[in-house]
Amino acid sequence: MWPRTELIDLLGIKHPIIQAPMAGASTPELVAAVSNAGGLGSYGGAATPPAKLRQIIRQIRELTDRPFAVNLFAPAVEAYQQVPEQQTQMSELLAQWHNELNAGPVPEPIPILGPFVEQFNVLLEEKIPVFSFHFGPAPIQAIRDMHSLGSCVLATATNVREAQTLVEAGVDIIIAQGFEAGGHRGTFAVPYEHGLIGTTALVPQVADAISVPVVAAGGIMDARGIVAAFALGASGVQMGTAFLACPENNIPEVYRQAVLNCKDEDTVITGVFSGRPARAIRNRFIREMENHKDKVLPFPAQMSIGRVLRQTSAQQSSPDFVSMWSGQGAALAEARPAGELIHKMIQEFRAVTASLQVK
Repeated sequence: MWPRTELIDLLGIKHPIIQAPMAGASTPELVAAVSNAGGLGSYGGAATPPAKLRQIIRQIRELTDRPFAVNLFAPAVEAYQQVPEQQTQMSELLAQWHNELNAGPVPEPIPILGPFVEQFNVLLEEKIPVFSFHFGPAPIQAIRDMHSLGSCVLATATNVREAQTLVEAGVDIIIAQGFEAGGHRGTFAVPYEHGLIGTTALVPQVADAISVPVVAAGGIMDARGIVAAFALGASGVQMGTAFLACPENNIPEVYRQAVLNCKDEDTVITGVFSGRPARAIRNRFIREMENHKDKVLPFPAQMSIGRVLRQTSAQQSSPDFVSMWSGQGAALAEARPAGELIHKMIQEFRAVTASLQVK
């Protein structure tokens, strides 16, 4: 039923639907549910310590015998320049909200990502079938090591230049991340503003420029988006926001309800939560940080220093300070189990394509 099968053949899946890794939201249960339904489930492992990552991979294997992916952030993002004066300013600012929520003292930034090398060694030892990474440039040796296992490698590009760079490094499949996508922008070769290209404009340009399969990502929530992606030259889709209302993920209930109540204009790209541009549902923290962007710490220190505030806000069922990553299509989200959601999309794909047949 699929007009292109390159992606299906490479990944060994039945349907060209990839569940976005969504670090912090993905779970072994979500990954397995998607893979068991014929798609490619993905676990976002960037913030998972190596020993825990090994445990999660083994949990996934207990729940499915189908291919799945593990995603890491490229190692370049782990290093940042510490600016003590800037950290003091951010701590003083966060302290106001900590006091309001009785959240205790503002924590010191600590490493919360990686270390890539140790995480990656776990992936090699566990012989994962699919490896994906975000925030290139490409770890070329890592790509070669994965290929030596017979594993497939995916990576994110937000413009044609990045896609070509990744293919030259040996990446097998390019995820073309449009402006509409939720979560962190994957831009790495240019200032992020140069990677703000919509999915409809980006996918055909990338598909024309490279010889490997292209996966469309950003704003795709249902069968209509999948049909459109194929028309644009993609061989499949990656969907994250569509799975946020599924019961198998790990997001706080207040976040899930915000997704289900989201309207088309409710998301914004902001760096105030993590220090890097990411699309999230607009809330009090984003609004009140507008005048304090100069105090935001480098990624991932900003994400680390705000961890207690986010957790406390979620525990108190308040969306005010929670980082609710979400794409522009959130208003189309449905609260269904992941496998049921994929089955529904496949049935609707057939109906949409049939409706487009020339009579």
